[in-house]
Amino acid sequence: MNMVDLIKDLVFPPGLYCNCCGKFTDSSRTYGLCDHCIERMRFGMKEIRWGKSEDLDAAAYAMEYGLYERRLIFSLKYDRRTYMSSVIANILFDAMREFLVKNGRCPWLASDMIVPVPVSKKRMKSRGFNQTEKIGRHLSIMTGIRMNNHCLMREKDTTAQRSLSPMEREKNMAGAFVVPEKSCGQINGKSILLLDDIYTTGATAAACCRTLRKAGAEKIYFLSLLAVVPDDKIKEAAQVCG
Repeated sequence: MNMVDLIKDLVFPPGLYCNCCGKFTDSSRTYGLCDHCIERMRFGMKEIRWGKSEDLDAAAYAMEYGLYERRLIFSLKYDRRTYMSSVIANILFDAMREFLVKNGRCPWLASDMIVPVPVSKKRMKSRGFNQTEKIGRHLSIMTGIRMNNHCLMREKDTTAQRSLSPMEREKNMAGAFVVPEKSCGQINGKSILLLDDIYTTGATAAACCRTLRKAGAEKIYFLSLLAVVPDDKIKEAAQVCG
């Protein structure tokens, strides 16, 4: 932890202030959230209907993207409150366990390894860390599934996705990822939990998936904290991803 992060933790110590709005609270609160914020968040793991059967075997998210929900990941990515990675991992873990109880299955929890979506070298240099990797480390401890953050690498810098159309996003992500030759043996025949922070059009997940498939991955289950998903992509999820 650098000096800036240390000062932030001293000024806003984890557990004393709401992890969303920053108001004073207490350490007994679920996920460190005050009543006002947690009541406005939409929790619950939902599957995403995936159109191409040759891509992901299943895809899901733990929370709907919204004003309150996004503050959790933004505080990690942009405010550098790295302790939020453990909070987010807890939300993901609880979502998977609840999904297992409700559905009698949760292939994400049966994966052989967690693979975080990598960030570009440029982003890594400016931010200093990969937020998804930090979340993955905590999730690995909670689930007992080992994390492999070296088998999937981002080979090129891509344009920020938020300003692009779905078609432009797919083109933007083409050839963005690679599995190093020395890592192919670690991927071949394995079930992968592909982890990301936010799902939008699925272009990033699809690009990662195709790269992992070429390296021999047998099953790939995508999971993100947040997602912006139209209703028609959720309704038939159980049929497509079951």
